[in-house]
Amino acid sequence: MIAWVVVNLATGWVGFATFVPNGLRGGMEAAISLARLFAAFVLVLIVADGVGARLRWLAAGFVVLGLGQFAFGYVEPILVESTSLDQSLYEMILVRALAAALFVIGLVSRKPQRFTERSAVGVAPVTAAFVAGYVTLSRWGLVPPLVMIGRLDEAARRGIAPMTWLTGWHWAVAAVPFGLAVFAGAGSLWRYRRGEIGGWVPLGIILLAGSELHDSLWPSAYGNSALLNTADVLRLTMAAVIVAGGALELKRLAAERARLLATERERARRLEELTRLKADFTAMVAHELGYPLSAIRRLTELLARDGVNPELRDRTLASILRETDALDSLVADVQAMATVERDDFRVDPHPLPVSSLVELAVAHSEAHPDGRAPLGISLDGLAGDELVLADRERIGQVLRNLLCNVARYSPPESPIELRVATASDGRVRVEVADHGPGIHPDDLERIFDKFARGRYGHEGSPAGAGLGLYLARRIARAHGSDITVRSKPGAGSTFAFELMGVTGT
Repeated sequence: MIAWVVVNLATGWVGFATFVPNGLRGGMEAAISLARLFAAFVLVLIVADGVGARLRWLAAGFVVLGLGQFAFGYVEPILVESTSLDQSLYEMILVRALAAALFVIGLVSRKPQRFTERSAVGVAPVTAAFVAGYVTLSRWGLVPPLVMIGRLDEAARRGIAPMTWLTGWHWAVAAVPFGLAVFAGAGSLWRYRRGEIGGWVPLGIILLAGSELHDSLWPSAYGNSALLNTADVLRLTMAAVIVAGGALELKRLAAERARLLATERERARRLEELTRLKADFTAMVAHELGYPLSAIRRLTELLARDGVNPELRDRTLASILRETDALDSLVADVQAMATVERDDFRVDPHPLPVSSLVELAVAHSEAHPDGRAPLGISLDGLAGDELVLADRERIGQVLRNLLCNVARYSPPESPIELRVATASDGRVRVEVADHGPGIHPDDLERIFDKFARGRYGHEGSPAGAGLGLYLARRIARAHGSDITVRSKPGAGSTFAFELMGVTGT
């Protein structure tokens, strides 16, 4: 800012004031006025949090500049036959001072108040009071002159240096908008360094300060149709900078709002999905708990009868045990689901012999025979003492879920196979295969969804909660693997996952 002032002080003596055709001057004044009003419109559209309050004050300042030029430069000459150069200069200084004051409020205040209709209404009485006061005092000859010439274009034509016809009162009055502009420029730089506004704002305000400095050296006046000076060019450049910067800011805000809208839509979609899953979960739990509890109640009532023969009692007790196991399995799945869905869910892998995987599968198969043929074991190219990196408890859960799933969807006494073989990159591949009806092609991915069930379960098999494959995939992915499936209707299914092998131990 200081460097800019020094440059302007140095160039002020060579700042130009040249004659232009009336049409060009009028077009430039109209362009400046429209640019200011459009800049105000652009700034009003910017309502970013924290920035909106500041930029509204800037928008108000540009409205004052644009409307001031329109009122005093176009409307007043139509309504009043002639105005003195002093009056025109006073009007312009007033408008520039009001605008600069609004800029100061928006850029210097630590937390500016919101610009409201009441704030806007307050500007009009100030302007009206000034005009009325000036007219009254001028009639009494009490208004100090700002210049000692009658027309600016005459001074330019005669080549009279401004320093010879500007009064000391002019310097005092012109210092007000200039000082406010410098103050606003310093505030804009501070806000820019704090990341509160874009760089285009201080650039525009610095151009404003430059125009105020040049106006104090070679003043502009409303309605001066023949003279174009440095301040006019700087004011037009300032308005262009604000318009361009504001347009870019609007584009950025539009993109930011689009991202926020997309995020909100995604959040709404996820909330809707969570609501649906919650409803599905409630219905599933009610259904899965209802059937075993109802069966246990009926079986208990049967045992309570007198004269129940021992064979029927044994079958009834076995049925109660199966239903109790089903309840235990449901509770375990629900607890496991709550665990694996936590953000901090982690597995704890350690070197584990391949034989331990086989032992886990055999133990589950023997504990749940269900009248099936023994579990088939196949170690392809492995001795069993090879090591894999796995969490024993969690991988055991994966194997149990896969074995339960293939058993549920296979006919009674249908063989089930566990195959363990070497894979690429030193990994070990584990497969669980059945010879059941297979999986419908449309269900190959859906079966891994929460609460999803296949459509080919054999008659009499428990339906399940639809969590087994979902949990198995979540745990496998926590190991850096995944659950894949190969299946064809009528030809059985094969579920597989891979574990990282451990070497050098």
